[in-house]
Amino acid sequence: MVTPKLTYAHEYIKTVKDKFKDTREKYDEFLEVIADFRAERIGTYGVILKVKELFKDQQELLLGFDSFLPEGWKTTLEVDQTPPKEPATFEEAIIFVSNVKARFKDNDRPYRSFIDSLNMYRKNNRSLTEVYEEVAILFRHHQDLFVEFTRFTRQ
Repeated sequence: MVTPKLTYAHEYIKTVKDKFKDTREKYDEFLEVIADFRAERIGTYGVILKVKELFKDQQELLLGFDSFLPEGWKTTLEVDQTPPKEPATFEEAIIFVSNVKARFKDNDRPYRSFIDSLNMYRKNNRSLTEVYEEVAILFRHHQDLFVEFTRFTRQ
């Protein structure tokens, strides 16, 4: 039996194919990104970045893609769509890290992983995109923390 979600997925992919009928490589790249996401070679944040870049002039495709994202994720919540803010201060960064620690006081594993990821980035052992993907997973049920985290990475 074909589910409504599967039917919508087929319709959406056909729409993408039709939209890029003159630029087949964009359609092929979209399929590759989706395959990487399904095979867990890239995370939710990574797939959003890549799809957003592919569909940067196709707002309706971006909005349609949102229905395939895990609950709480939207392409419209991207870092570059947040209103510009003043650069964060060192004190604000310390407060943020303290808030992360407090949020995970009952299970400090996400907090420790967050700190480890930041240290790996600081030592040039991890790219900013890799840090985003890891933090997106760590904070997947704490979207407010992830959005706040992005403020510190846009300086």
